[in-house]
Amino acid sequence: MFTALLIICIAVFAYLLHVLVKPEKY
Repeated sequence: MFTALLIICIAVFAYLLHVLVKPEKY
């Protein structure tokens, strides 16, 4: 269960980072 939570947190962080880095592609 902890591993799944960690994966979700990383996925959300990566998504937010991608949106912040490339806002013009949004």
